[in-house]
Amino acid sequence: MNEAELDQLVQRVQAGDTEAFGEVVFAIRKELRIFLSAHASSIDMIEEVLQSALVVCYENIGKYELRGTFLSWTKGIARNLLLKEVKARSRYVAPDEDVLDRIVVEAAMNSIKAQDREEAYVEHLRACLDKLPEASRKLIQQRYFSKTSIRDLARINNRTETWTAVALFRIRDLLKDCMMREVTS
Repeated sequence: MNEAELDQLVQRVQAGDTEAFGEVVFAIRKELRIFLSAHASSIDMIEEVLQSALVVCYENIGKYELRGTFLSWTKGIARNLLLKEVKARSRYVAPDEDVLDRIVVEAAMNSIKAQDREEAYVEHLRACLDKLPEASRKLIQQRYFSKTSIRDLARINNRTETWTAVALFRIRDLLKDCMMREVTS
């Protein structure tokens, strides 16, 4: 189910159709379970957080703005609940008790923190891409998002391959400088 179809279901729930929420759950539960399993320390934790996330989602679905981001919105809820659960469990595992439990809990926390860093990095990169001139942004999109070869880029843009390669090098250099400024600021 795509995001537009999902938003249609959510709109029905927001309009009072409580049965439509069952369809929403059916549409997103697998993706949420996969998302949680990448960070949770046990199957029990996955199921517990999944159920809690769905409850919070239902309770707050009226606050969701229909813009094709429902799954991401729900993953954000699940992520926050998972982080809370992992932190709570880390307090219950004494350092001198089960070392394996401690390692699993720490790995889950590190996984969540790593994802936060990745998301922040991607946001910085998007901001840097937005600062590029339109022609440069288009060239980057064609090369790295559309996977167009330098030869084809040169042909499409009526340039030489050398010019295209040098332009891409300079644009990457601008992006690198921008990213460095974003990270240090």
